[in-house]
Amino acid sequence: MRHFLTYLFLSIRSWLAKQPLVQRFYRQFPGLSGFLLRRFDTTTFVGLPLTILVLVIGVNAALLSELAEDVIESEGVVHVDRMFTAFLYGMRSEWLSQTFYALTQLGTREAVFAVGGLATIVFLYNRRYTAVLAFWLTMAGTGLSVQYGKKFISRDRPTEVAFYPEHNFSFPSGHATTSMALWGILAYFGYRHLPKRRLRHVVLAGSGALILLIGFSRIYLGVHFLSDVLAGFLLGAMWVLLGISIVEVMAYFRARKKLHASP
Repeated sequence: MRHFLTYLFLSIRSWLAKQPLVQRFYRQFPGLSGFLLRRFDTTTFVGLPLTILVLVIGVNAALLSELAEDVIESEGVVHVDRMFTAFLYGMRSEWLSQTFYALTQLGTREAVFAVGGLATIVFLYNRRYTAVLAFWLTMAGTGLSVQYGKKFISRDRPTEVAFYPEHNFSFPSGHATTSMALWGILAYFGYRHLPKRRLRHVVLAGSGALILLIGFSRIYLGVHFLSDVLAGFLLGAMWVLLGISIVEVMAYFRARKKLHASP
């Protein structure tokens, strides 16, 4: 699939370069044309991969903005939230609630510092200083965006069905955002550095399942609505993508520097 996509984008680039209008544009604006053509380069991260990543971040931000607007203005989203919350409340059991309460702690600030501290030790031991920078920038951005997002939307929680009390606003879900950012960026590092393919896939699948379960636990425990959790996933994914961009761009420039420095 990867080679097929590479061939496809190279074919599109070659076809575009032969078009009279494109050739005329290239003669008039060679610098800008070269920059645009490099956006289709499949050999480096700062080419096509970074272009796609930026587009995904843009789409993600648009979806998050639309969801926030719907929560503020649309009765439809609010109605779905209440129905889903009532449905889960009707099937709540004590043992499952206790299980989800334990699981939801993996999306807390304490989990970030505990797991992040261990990850930092591993990164420093392996001299992966860029990973430390990207990880903590991702988590800091996550925390700040959740804090200001909650204050801006100021949505009340479903306190009448809450399994335990929470005292801040509801939208977006801090646990959902944190779990996506924390376990998502760690899954990326695992996939990037683990030697065995099967182990890499296990890490991705396990992290994805954990993120979904933490998000679901927030709704099951009655401390968040469905849209709060979805917004948290979108927001957390944006910070994961930004963290990945930092690592990959810096790796690209390091490789380029070594290439120019070699005799």
